[in-house]
Parts: sequence; structure tokens; C-alpha cells
Amino acid sequence: MSKINGFLRLRNSKRWLIVGLFALVVLTGCSTEPQLEADTPTASATTTSAPTRTVSPTPEFTPTPTQPVGLTVDPDDLEGVVIRFVHPWVGEPADTLESVAREFSLTNPWGIRVEVYPHGGEMVLVEALQAAEANGEMPDLIAAQPYLRSMMIAEDGLADVSVYIDDPRWGFSPDEREDIMPVFLEAFTIEEQMVALPLAPQATVLFYNRTWGEALGFTELPRELATFRRQTCDATFANWQDDNQPGRTGGWVINLDPWVLASWYYAFEGTLPAADVPAFNNEAGRDAFGYLWDLKNQGCIWFALQPDSYAYFANRHALIYAGQLDQIPMQMNWMDATGSEDEWEVLGFPGPAGERILIDGPGLMIVRDMPEQELAAWLFSKYLLEPKVQVQLVKSMFSLPVRESAMDLLADFEAEYPQWAQGAALLDSASVLPASEYWPMAQWVLQDGVNRILQDESGNVNLLLEQMDALIVDLVGSTP
Repeated sequence: MSKINGFLRLRNSKRWLIVGLFALVVLTGCSTEPQLEADTPTASATTTSAPTRTVSPTPEFTPTPTQPVGLTVDPDDLEGVVIRFVHPWVGEPADTLESVAREFSLTNPWGIRVEVYPHGGEMVLVEALQAAEANGEMPDLIAAQPYLRSMMIAEDGLADVSVYIDDPRWGFSPDEREDIMPVFLEAFTIEEQMVALPLAPQATVLFYNRTWGEALGFTELPRELATFRRQTCDATFANWQDDNQPGRTGGWVINLDPWVLASWYYAFEGTLPAADVPAFNNEAGRDAFGYLWDLKNQGCIWFALQPDSYAYFANRHALIYAGQLDQIPMQMNWMDATGSEDEWEVLGFPGPAGERILIDGPGLMIVRDMPEQELAAWLFSKYLLEPKVQVQLVKSMFSLPVRESAMDLLADFEAEYPQWAQGAALLDSASVLPASEYWPMAQWVLQDGVNRILQDESGNVNLLLEQMDALIVDLVGSTP
């Protein structure tokens, strides 16, 4: 299997790992202490490796909201600065980041060098950063989900990226700033402070077998709630009547991934707050999960025995399933392996106002440190958003480009992967998962709560949502 496919398996499983880490933090208040240096650094220039830098837990400088210390640095003082960049990827994405860092190290005009430390998933990265902070050996730049920041670093340990963005000397020009899609910046803004810079946004979408839908008599795509209901019910009933297909399959295969459930919630005009505790017992929650309960009660959607839907989709056991754009290569491989010639598409989640997609993804977080380190980390972060670099990241991660101009460089990629192009075309209907520090815990309560709703015969969605919200409040209040 290719490096991309290895990454996809990791990407699909990493979120399950987070809950184990969260339980460890809640129950013990401590963690194991793997060293950040335990992962072999990949040097990005042909110079000797810099020694490990020890950072004081309490910086001697006091940055202000209007003038971070990094912005006062003389460019000549950046010569020879080495920054350490840590991220959670392996395989082809890690190789791409290493290549990009090497190119920056060899060509940037300031003489900055980047060392890259890949980690085998977000949980491994979080644990390493917890140990690094305890030892005063934090890296300079972190690529991770910002809602994990409180688990990785002290509350005041990150620089306000928005001030760097707007700086007339070191930041983005007005044209460059306008080229960054606002929806991606929105995800990382909390109380007027930007905690991270977007790097490789990912979208949660629906995969739809258009050929099978046409065989069932449908000429329109299930972009509306009524059409989605008809098609998923008809596909399920068709498989019941087909002796060559297993019963209890056919329509949308239920997916309890928190990102999928949040996508349904957003499709029904729900929102998750960036700074407050999430709540789902509201009109959007009752309508979204009541709609899914009704489909389940009619027998139109079904629970799968296998964790992945690739084979179900390729064998016409599932007309529709929910996933992410980075699953496209794996689904293509399954279609080829089964000999399926069905044409399939990427759609948004249907809702009262039309289809919606939910976007999330890692951000680049700059660790507060000495001025030269901060500025060097910012300059490399800015380089990672260059259109040519974004193209490399898109091709290795099947992410979305942060810069609109990068789309002009992806024509060949769009032609090779039309489903990715369909997903990218849905950006106008995109919502973003905010960098809420409550989400890491609330997501698992949401998953368990919706599972109970779908398996409850009474249809008392309101009561179960009320219990779910109460549990979220209790767990948040008990978190150390």
C-alpha cells in the first residue's frame, strides 16, 4: 500500500487515540514523559545540528499585544538561528514537510535553518510536548489541532499570530492577506486573538455513488433533505429485495465520528462556540439528530460491522457514506480492486438551507520565546503558506489550499482527482470547527449521546440531548 494510504489509516484512527489521552489527564493529572528528542530530527540543511535549546519556563521578556518582541529583531540577527518544528504526520506528508523545510533552509535570505521532528500521531505529539514543557525544552513551531493547545502548553505560551500577519514589515502584503481564504483564519480566532495559522485544512464530506443512484431511478444528487431521505431509503429497500445483496444495507451507513455528527449539526444551522461549553439541546440539535433518528426508525440507515466504509461503497452496500477528502485515494483503490466502474462524487451534508461542509485541520502555533526564535518561526510559517508550498501539501495530504491563488496551480490535480475538486468547490458553503478547548471532551459525549439517540425506540431526542449537555458540563467542570 502506498505512503498516502498508510497516512490515511493513521488519519482515520488518530482521533480515537485522543480520548485515551484525555482519560489519562482527567484521571491522573499527569502523563508519561517521552522526550521530544526521542523522535529522530530530520535536519533540513547540510550544516551541523544545533544543540538542544533549553527555554526558561518564565520568559524574561513581556510581549505586548501591539508589538511582539519578534518584530523588533534586526534581520542580521537571524543569521544562524535554528528553529525546531514538530508535527504529527508520518509517511508522504512528513516527507513533503521535510523537503519544504530543506528548501527553506537552503534558500531563505536570513540564514535561518529548520529542523523537523515528525511524530506518529497527535497523541504522541501531545505527550512529547507535555514532557518538553516540563523540562523547559519546547520547540519553536508546532503543527497541531489548536483545541489541544491547553494539553500541550501553558495558557500564555503561544504568540498571537494575528499581529505578525498584519505587520507591515514581516507580515503579509495586502494582496497576500486577501489571498488567504477567511474561512480558514476564522477557525483559529478566539476573542480577537489568533492562536494559530492554518496549514492543511481538511473537509468532512459525503461520498455518493452516482451510477447506483441513477440505476435506482434518481437523476438529481441528494443535496436536499427530502432527496437524501428518498435515496437512502430506496437504496436500503432495494438491497432487502436483492438476493445478491445483504439485507440491512443500502442507504447511508451510520458514522458516529464526532466530526461527522458535528457536520450534521452545522448543516441544520447549529454552531459550536470557540470559548464556551458546547450545547446541543437546541433547535439545531433536535432537528439534526431527530432527522437521523427518523431515518433510522424507518430502516433507511444502518450500523456497519466494519469500521471503514470503503468496501461497502465499492460493493454497493452503501449508497452514501461520510468521510474526509484525504480518504479519496483509498476509495479509488477499493473501486479498482473490486472492479467497480461506478462513478462517484463528493457532496456536502444536506440541511434546511442547502448543503454544508465542515472544515477543521491543524494550525501552526508559534511558541513564545526569544525574539529571534519567534520571528524565525513566523517566517517559516509564512513560507508554508506560499502557493507553491501549499500545492505540495495538497498533493500529499489531500487537504485544501489556504491560498486561493494555489488553486490556479492545481489544475492537473483536479483533473486526476475530480472528487477532490468537487470538495474544494464546496468552500462557499463551508463552516469551520472552532479551536474550542472544550471540544476534545465534548466530542466523545456527542458521539455516545447520538449513538443512544439512534438506538432508542422512544424517539425522545430532547431528553437524551438534555442529558448529553448536562454530562458535558459535569465533565468540563471536573477536568483538572
